[in-house]
Amino acid sequence: MVFFLVASLIDKLIDILEQENEIYTDILNMSKNKTDIIVKGKISELENIVKLEQSYIARIGKLENEREEIVEKIARQLVLDKDDINISGIIKKLDQENAARLKTCRESIMLTLKELKSVNELNSNLTKNSLEYIDFSINLLASIDSTANNYSNSGRVNDPKKRSFLDMKL
Repeated sequence: MVFFLVASLIDKLIDILEQENEIYTDILNMSKNKTDIIVKGKISELENIVKLEQSYIARIGKLENEREEIVEKIARQLVLDKDDINISGIIKKLDQENAARLKTCRESIMLTLKELKSVNELNSNLTKNSLEYIDFSINLLASIDSTANNYSNSGRVNDPKKRSFLDMKL
């Protein structure tokens, strides 16, 4: 009876992990799309993707809560130590078939998350570079010295005040 209960819980756990991996894969695809959008500077499209990502993250939060509850139930059934209440600890206590299924799920999610992290780092660097370029451009426009060829009617250089195209720097 205990084995059947654990097997049922493992099935639920694998189902949740697969759902999470699907969502992470969708987020990964959106992040790859974001890279192109950031490069092209399409701000409104970027805002739409960010909003969509937030809804996916909320769904992952709900799945994570379910996953934690199931892992706690499995841990009680398998009488796991506190330190072993994780996927690796559960895998050690399972039969070969269930252990292999759970291991495959874990590896799939880990690969997806690794790639997602890489794409997000690229997007972060692109965004940072874009902001630095914008800041540089604003500073350049704000510091233009227009006194170089500014003569008065008498042929003398006018008051050497700096003027800028912008009234204030943001």
